[in-house]
Amino acid sequence: MCCDIGALKKKAMDLYSIYQKFRSEKSCHEHLKKVRWPNGVICPFCEGKSIHHRKDDSRMKCKSCNSSFSSTSKTIFHSTKLPLLKWFAAISVIISAKKGISSLQLARTINVNKNTAWYLQMRLRKAMKEEQYLKGLIEIDETYIGGNLANMSHKRKQKVNPFKSGMVHKTPVLGLLERKGPVMLKVLNHASAKTIRPLLKQSIDASSKVVTDGFGAYYGIGNYFEKHVKLNHEKEQRAWARYNTSSLEGFFSTIKRAIIGQYHKVTEHHLQSYMDEISFKKNNPEEDVFELLIFKCLNPCAIY
Repeated sequence: MCCDIGALKKKAMDLYSIYQKFRSEKSCHEHLKKVRWPNGVICPFCEGKSIHHRKDDSRMKCKSCNSSFSSTSKTIFHSTKLPLLKWFAAISVIISAKKGISSLQLARTINVNKNTAWYLQMRLRKAMKEEQYLKGLIEIDETYIGGNLANMSHKRKQKVNPFKSGMVHKTPVLGLLERKGPVMLKVLNHASAKTIRPLLKQSIDASSKVVTDGFGAYYGIGNYFEKHVKLNHEKEQRAWARYNTSSLEGFFSTIKRAIIGQYHKVTEHHLQSYMDEISFKKNNPEEDVFELLIFKCLNPCAIY
């Protein structure tokens, strides 16, 4: 009987499968060991290969530098007091929630307190951070995250934000989307040519075609790329049917739904980490995302 391997991979690490596959803390450590050191254990401190494995313990000892370590040493899981099984369950729940999951809901799902759930989410978002280099037909647009001034009940808040119109009281997020490819989200201090142009030059190949609206910060970027198509939304442009920012605008709606429906309130300080999570899920929809995120969590660079 034939089976679809791709379909199995997509369903392999749902919450039920996590508890079926990983029955103990030892099995979790063994899995991390295989993912981290597929060609044999290496000391994370001196990179020595002469390792002593303890029989009834997940810890190991390096014979070269005499350091004691485990599969979680110098990773996102380093010194965690939370069982690895709950980490694995949290990863499964988070990656399966397209529009995100609140820390309160995650706390109820894996039976931890809300502070532990929030800390766990923030650590995983560090691992989800990716740097993309885009090429081809690129849609560029910006969106603004924040509440409306009309909804501010406190007069004191209205004094802090005395703007009667525009988006100055909101946080701008620049979106770059490769047509049929990855997306990248960058939180900006201010949406201007000074902040946007360096990001475009750094993240997009010079041979690409870019599509933007008429925002002034995009003027002159045609000098950096093969072609710059500037849309005028006030006029009907049937000639530019191929060149539009519809895909990116549709993706922005996912961000707004995540904030309105799940997180409700996101501070500017942590906004980039939320954008990293949302873009990571968009960029990795088909492959075994559970194993990919486990691998990224084991990267020592992710903890800094």
